[in-house]
Amino acid sequence: MSTETFTRKPSSLTSSIYPKHIPKLRVGAIKDDLGFTLSERLALRQAWNLIRPFERRYGQDIFYSFLNDTYWGINKFRNAGELNLKALHLHALQFIHFFGVLIEESDPVMFQLMINDNNLTHSQCKVGSAYIGNLAQALVDYVLKVFQKVSSLSLEQGFRKIVEKFQSYHDQLPAKTAYHRVSKLDVH
Repeated sequence: MSTETFTRKPSSLTSSIYPKHIPKLRVGAIKDDLGFTLSERLALRQAWNLIRPFERRYGQDIFYSFLNDTYWGINKFRNAGELNLKALHLHALQFIHFFGVLIEESDPVMFQLMINDNNLTHSQCKVGSAYIGNLAQALVDYVLKVFQKVSSLSLEQGFRKIVEKFQSYHDQLPAKTAYHRVSKLDVH
């Protein structure tokens, strides 16, 4: 036998396949695009499945107690001195429902747009982002208290991340006019 058969150079096809590169090993929990781990996302969704049938009651409990603790908050629902109960009840239900929709949202762009839109709407009503962040924290505290026997570290961390996303939003001052020009109405 000649030595040519043993010292043959590998073909380009075999050199592209072998040796196979080992992928980099990731240590720890893998996070999705929103920053949640799989166990946090699962814990949030499971908790929300337990909350969903009681949205109205939990929303009212949290919203009313929070508004009463911040005495001026309830005044946002007054029309000519009278308390608008319909708007108050509807807002309590929408508040907790919005939190649930955020938990179900998996697209990071849509998630951020929802938070931005929510905070922009509230800032137009002179309700600051700190107030919204505190309300979100009140919801988390309430839910964790209700589910304290079945709560987990993943659930607590998942809720904390949502509250952080609310609190990271900063109030934006609305522009005076387009292109930031001053109009006659802006000059006193």
